[in-house]
Amino acid sequence: MKMPEFVPPQLARLLDTPPTGANWVHEVKFDGYRLQMRVENGRAVLRTRKGLDWTDKFPEIAADGGGLPDCLIDGEICALDKSGAASFGDLQVALSERKTSELVFFLFDALFADGVDLRREGLAARKEILETVLKKSRSKRLRFVPHFTEGGHAMLEAACKMDMEGIISKRVDAPYLSGRSDYWTKSKCRGGQEVVIGGWRGNDTKLRSLMVGTFKDGALIYMGRVGTGYTASTAADLLKRLRPLKRKTSAFSAPPRAPDLNWVEPSLVAEIEFENVTSDGLFRQAAFKGLRLDKPATAVVPEIAADAPAKEKKAMAKKIAAAAAKKGVSGDNVVLGVTISHPEKELWPKSKSGPAVTKLDL
Repeated sequence: MKMPEFVPPQLARLLDTPPTGANWVHEVKFDGYRLQMRVENGRAVLRTRKGLDWTDKFPEIAADGGGLPDCLIDGEICALDKSGAASFGDLQVALSERKTSELVFFLFDALFADGVDLRREGLAARKEILETVLKKSRSKRLRFVPHFTEGGHAMLEAACKMDMEGIISKRVDAPYLSGRSDYWTKSKCRGGQEVVIGGWRGNDTKLRSLMVGTFKDGALIYMGRVGTGYTASTAADLLKRLRPLKRKTSAFSAPPRAPDLNWVEPSLVAEIEFENVTSDGLFRQAAFKGLRLDKPATAVVPEIAADAPAKEKKAMAKKIAAAAAKKGVSGDNVVLGVTISHPEKELWPKSKSGPAVTKLDL
């Protein structure tokens, strides 16, 4: 079968708690841009989850990908801060300043390899092939994502203690299915949502807060304001993008009332974090993380967490994936290319149901 130019990605369903059972594995949830890399005859093309060609935005990663055998692989491009954690804000800065040489492409699935369609294979088989493909590259920018086979709750707790975004849980025996399904789920440490910007408070030179919402049945529903999370440079960049979009009337179906409001065409998508949602559907303590240039505004809808499909039945146990730790100058404390400080620190205590989970385990 001829390898397609692009395959719509598989998406995860949001759960309050991770699923459990022998058929589930768990991965770190990265805070970056989801991209698909297609390699053919030594040339790599990078596409967003909506199929937009972003190859020129990440020239170094595309160049390294060209050294792989023909394949179609799925992953997330991230910027790592000094502690080794993925930072969406740093990724935005790297893109705006065209300083992308230090970005990392974390790869977690293979859809095609050497002319073979792998989508009907189970996740375990696909990841085994992906790891084999990546071993043919010496690139430090292309990194395989290992998984944990047990302890979803423990892993989520540990991820939250390390200030990560959360975890992704996947059925190890399931095929790759485009779109959202129950085979992939995500559990977050904090409330997060993609939102559409419908206006801002301030003036043409000052940004006090963003007025944001999501679409429901074709209408833009107001969901609150975002008043924190901006640096001087991000505020200036936002105003530069917002001013040309100004309009006289609000795009919200029920617009808020406040002084110094400026309405805009609802075309920019932002990612935010928030404490919780009030009884009347408004975000509390919302903070700006960055713009999502890879998603159209009309695709932004409220994301509501569902209950996990099953209660926790298995013990929280320590299970280190064999590929998780790579030896380097710091020995076994190097994971995914990042040196782990205080690797012995227990993030989840020992209990009757299982051993402790350390920082290195996660």
